[in-house]
Amino acid sequence: MLKELRQKRPLVHNITNYVVAQFVANGLLALGASPLMSDAIAEMPDLAKISDALAINIGTLNERTILCAKEAIKCYKALDKPIVLDPVGCSASALRYDTSLELLESKGISALRGNAAELGSLVGISCESKGLDSKHSATPIEIVKRAAQKYSVIAVMTGKIDYVSDGKKVLSITGGSEYLAAITGAGCLHAAACASFLSLKKDPLDSMAQLCAFYKQAAFNAQKKALENNGSNGSFLFYFLDALSLPIELENSLIKEVL
Repeated sequence: MLKELRQKRPLVHNITNYVVAQFVANGLLALGASPLMSDAIAEMPDLAKISDALAINIGTLNERTILCAKEAIKCYKALDKPIVLDPVGCSASALRYDTSLELLESKGISALRGNAAELGSLVGISCESKGLDSKHSATPIEIVKRAAQKYSVIAVMTGKIDYVSDGKKVLSITGGSEYLAAITGAGCLHAAACASFLSLKKDPLDSMAQLCAFYKQAAFNAQKKALENNGSNGSFLFYFLDALSLPIELENSLIKEVL
C-alpha cells in the first residue's frame, strides 16, 4: 500500500493547527504524499476539486477555522472524497467538544482519529486527561468500537497500542516508540497520513490498520537510530522524517484482530 501511495502521490488538503503545519507538510512529503495547507473559506470549493483527501485538525481552533471546516466538509462530501477529523483536545473545552460533534453530525467524516480521552469523550466514556494526552480506564476496544458505531466512521485510536474499528471488527496495532509522545505534532501528522491512505480507495479499515503499522514501524526505526547516536526526542524528530521516507518493512509492528 505504501508503494502505491508513493506512485500516486495523493494531494492531501490540511486544515490544521499553526503549531505543527510545517511538520505535517514535511511528514506527508516524506511519506510520499503531497501536502496542501489552506484554511481560506473562499478556496474550499476549488481545493476540493483538485485534492484527493481532506484532514481537519482542531488543535488551534477559532471561529474562522470552524466556518472553514464546515465549508470544506460540505465541498468534499459532495465529491465523495475522504475526510479525516482529528478532534484535538475535545475533552478539554466546550468549544472543542461542541465543534467536534457538529462536524461529526455533518455525516461527511470518513475517519475519526484521536486518543482515548478524545474518542471517549465523544461517546460518553470518561477518561483521565492531562493536556492533550490521556490515560483511560474503559477498555480501548469498547471506546473505539462505540465511536465507529455512533458516528458511522472508521475510528482510529492511537496510544501505546493503536486500535481501529469499523463498528464490527476491532484491530490492534502494536510497536512504535515512546518518543512519539515526546514530540509535538506526531498525532497531527498521523491524521494527515490517515487521509493520504484513505485516498487510495482501498478497504478503509485495512487502510487505517496498515497506516498505523507503518507509522509505528517508522517510529521504532527512528528511535533505534536516535539511540545509536546518543540522541533523544530532538534527534528522534529528524530521524522520524527520514524513516517515513525510506522503505518500511513491518518487523516491529503487528496487526491483530481482537474483536
